[in-house]
Amino acid sequence: MKLYNKPQQNKVQHINEGVYPKRISAFFMFTVCFAGVKEIFIREKGGLCMRKNILKRVGCIALAAICVMGMTACSKKDASQASADGVRHIVVGTGNGAAPFCYLDENGNSVGYDIDVLNELDARLPQYEFEIQAMDFSTLIVSIDSGSINFLSHQLVQSDARKEKYLFPSQYYCLSPMSLAVRSDSGITSMADMAGKTMEQNPSAYEYQMLMAYNDAHPGQELDVIAVSDQSTADGFLKVSNGQVDASLTYKATFDSVIPELGIDNLMLTDVVMCEDTYLMFPKTEQQLCDDIDAVLKEMVADGTLSKISEKWYGEDVFGLYADMVSITAK
Repeated sequence: MKLYNKPQQNKVQHINEGVYPKRISAFFMFTVCFAGVKEIFIREKGGLCMRKNILKRVGCIALAAICVMGMTACSKKDASQASADGVRHIVVGTGNGAAPFCYLDENGNSVGYDIDVLNELDARLPQYEFEIQAMDFSTLIVSIDSGSINFLSHQLVQSDARKEKYLFPSQYYCLSPMSLAVRSDSGITSMADMAGKTMEQNPSAYEYQMLMAYNDAHPGQELDVIAVSDQSTADGFLKVSNGQVDASLTYKATFDSVIPELGIDNLMLTDVVMCEDTYLMFPKTEQQLCDDIDAVLKEMVADGTLSKISEKWYGEDVFGLYADMVSITAK
């Protein structure tokens, strides 16, 4: 039984309202201290200082470093406290500018698909009390690495690099359908039509892994994936438009927002051809929390709760429509 009545507005803490800037400051103070020690010994090697002065300076920096580490330890403790009745306080990091997933409304409140999922998880897990903190994506990664948050929610895929460093539930919490942007006269309507045709993708992107997995699953019908880096979405669409490549894998929302800015009218979107499965992400130290949330996510899929939330924010049930496409994503 849930012990607290926690309105969303009171639960969400934006990054500039909390203690996180102090933690960031502590992180940079420690970095400066380390750099200072390194710089001292570099200078001493050139005979610029007396040994006595070195010892004083190193001692001062070491003392500052100890203070910083103490502050960091306190910050980590803040991210995971248990109340007298045994309810564990969990700090969840999410985004502040990624509509319709996690963003701030006109009143500065966190809203979106991710926020609704997190609130439902909180309601179903009486042993935990969630505090949602909205911040920039780069800050989210620093936060989970420093222990300032217990897990994060920002439509993340399970890339190989992330799986080496973090934990993921077995159950995805969202599906992101993707289509092909093609020339209107290309005759391409599906992945089957892409056999032998070209598409560009960054090798470091998860979508590249998805395309490689598709080729592996369809011998004799492979598409030609050209590796590129540092190319904008707009430039990719322009290459399709002028015939340099045959297609670009993209989201409908991205297509709808970028194409009008380019002023081109010879591209169209196919039906959905692939679907990204996205996950909540946890540090390696949060196995129990990850397992508990995984179990509830499976319940929310089975009872249709996630389908209802997706209908609210996407206008369609992505779980009912695209779940069978998850099998062709990278594993």
